[in-house]
Amino acid sequence: MSLILPNGFVHEVEQILPNSVARDLLASLQENPKVSIRINRSKGIDETRFRDGVLGMSIPHCGEGFVLGSRPSFTADPAFHAGAYYVQEANSMIVGELVKRLLHHFEPGAVVLDLCASPGGKSTHTASNLRPGDLLVANEVISNRTNTLVENLCKWGQGNQVVTSADAKIMGTLKGLFQLVIADMPCSGEGMFRKTPDAVNEWSEENVALCTSRQQRIAHDIWPSLSEGGIMIYSTCTYNRSENEDNVNYIVETLGAEIMEFDFPASLGVFEIEPGKYRLLPNQTMGEGFFFAILRKKGKERLTLPKTVKMKPAKNLPSLVQNDFMGYELADGLMVVKTGFWHDLYPNLPAMLPGVKQTGINAGQHNKNQWKVHPEYDLLAQKNTPYATLDLDIHEALSYYKRAFLQKKTDTKGVVGLRWNGLSLGTANAVNNGLNNLWPMHWRILQAQMQAESLLKDNL
Repeated sequence: MSLILPNGFVHEVEQILPNSVARDLLASLQENPKVSIRINRSKGIDETRFRDGVLGMSIPHCGEGFVLGSRPSFTADPAFHAGAYYVQEANSMIVGELVKRLLHHFEPGAVVLDLCASPGGKSTHTASNLRPGDLLVANEVISNRTNTLVENLCKWGQGNQVVTSADAKIMGTLKGLFQLVIADMPCSGEGMFRKTPDAVNEWSEENVALCTSRQQRIAHDIWPSLSEGGIMIYSTCTYNRSENEDNVNYIVETLGAEIMEFDFPASLGVFEIEPGKYRLLPNQTMGEGFFFAILRKKGKERLTLPKTVKMKPAKNLPSLVQNDFMGYELADGLMVVKTGFWHDLYPNLPAMLPGVKQTGINAGQHNKNQWKVHPEYDLLAQKNTPYATLDLDIHEALSYYKRAFLQKKTDTKGVVGLRWNGLSLGTANAVNNGLNNLWPMHWRILQAQMQAESLLKDNL
């Protein structure tokens, strides 16, 4: 691998980092990037489930994160589609771990906003680390990217999220609503140079300045939505001071934020130029370039939410969701989201949020006097399953994700939950000559000739 780095970028790195660190960083950008995954323990996945030699070293700052020895074809793996693991850049995993740590500052029922959420790495990690009764609002301002976000959250299987698509300025009108805001800012992408070489050609000092200004605007716009004592995790994947330390200083000076400082173990490779402004560098860690700071809101913010037409919760929920979920009936099915303390505090919250794309997951709908369970429900990590299940082999599992008709006859007719290797795959409708596929059409694998191969052992 050989990257020709822009002179302006090299000069910036040499100016802001000590000589030895700058030299090692620039050298590391000529190395191949590592591939890493985060496993989904809530679905019964642990290190022993993987084939020998697949998992490399564990990621120090994330107990579920591992580097892989090579990059496989994730699309060919049914475990990937079933939400057994998520492919995520190693250093960005620290955000989910920060969420787990920071939630202790708040009473149960916290509402957490992931402001720039697609494709879902930080959102799925956050969803796993929320406490019972907390709620995730996963927002993506670019509307056509929300489909991927919904898909990844549904496959991850926590059911404690609402997906929205709104500008930070509109989200900011929900004054005092969020206890925690994850603001992974759109940036110049310097930290992704070796992972996305095209980013090198797109780099310019003018683009850095543009990104800096955009980040300041987003911070200003979203700041009112933080509650009193609320916390923002500000992060980028860049190296320059302008988008990192300088912008954090700007937020402190203009918005009155307080920088929260933490002692990170030396084993994490966290590097500071200024106190409380943290960098993860590829020459010192297993991942790409990443910056973060933790900012607390000192001023009081009176909770003001817009008046809306009250949503009518669905009545007569099916037995499979009665105890843990609240639901809303839509034309194409019943949407359910995990209920709890957040609902006691904000019972009409899904109606108050702007640009809602999906509330929770689709549980299904009534069909000929029976409940037609949607695949999104079957992908939940914790669920009731008052319906028949059927085991598939790995090749049938991949065919299911291609949305093929499965010529597999069953004694039971109607909805069945499909299983492979101890994982819930989704649902199908058993008829006389096989299984009608219920997998969402827009989630299907398009490569028809792909052969199944998994990172997991097929031994359950």
